[in-house]
Amino acid sequence: MDIVNHTAKLAAKPKFNSRLPFSANLPYDGLFAERLPLIHAFSLALHHAISARKSLSLYRKARACLVGNDLAFHAAECGVYMGNSLVACAQMVRACGLKGRFHALDTFSGLPDLSEIDLRLAPENAPYRGQKLFADTSFEAVKSRVIDAGLSDSVVFHKGLFADTLQHLPNVKYHFVNIDCDLFEPHIECLDFFYPRMARGGVIFFDDYGSREFPMARAAVDQFMRDKPELLFHLRTGDDGSNRTKTYIVKY
Repeated sequence: MDIVNHTAKLAAKPKFNSRLPFSANLPYDGLFAERLPLIHAFSLALHHAISARKSLSLYRKARACLVGNDLAFHAAECGVYMGNSLVACAQMVRACGLKGRFHALDTFSGLPDLSEIDLRLAPENAPYRGQKLFADTSFEAVKSRVIDAGLSDSVVFHKGLFADTLQHLPNVKYHFVNIDCDLFEPHIECLDFFYPRMARGGVIFFDDYGSREFPMARAAVDQFMRDKPELLFHLRTGDDGSNRTKTYIVKY
């Protein structure tokens, strides 16, 4: 293929758009590279959960069933937006033959009001200073997408602000949490709740840690993790774009 035709082919590939669905199944679509950090981190959480189950004795597995612990893979997504990553991850759990329980937390009406620290950290030209972002979604649309994927038995919705909904989540060990909520206080609220409840080897994924548009995400994660033993792992896709570097921790 000559250089001109190769360049034209690259230009014709679909651009990243968080509204579009994606899949971890082969063959990978043109948007998969943008989603690879999330799928990588989720696969790691799946691996740790499966390994932990294999190491359990038959006695411990039987006892877990008797006391009501179904050994499900527990996950949460804080900031669901269109529900595309929620569906993709839940499909991966189903493909592994695990029983999954996903908690989907969102206002389903866009970002909440900015706090004083958000206003202090946000770029001066940030569009969300004057308009509400991510409001082009709805609870009904996301729920319909989950039902169409045959995952209604796996997903529990929690509509509202995290400060109101986190307290209603079950007190279980979580294997994966995707924190994709952009703003400072929501990151802290989610970390306060989930960090002490993570299973050993569980993964917390920070979608906005490398975002230039939402620097408050990195500030919140750095503040919370400054006295914690876990390392921050960084994955970058493509060039050094505005939000191409994703970050996660593996709970000790």
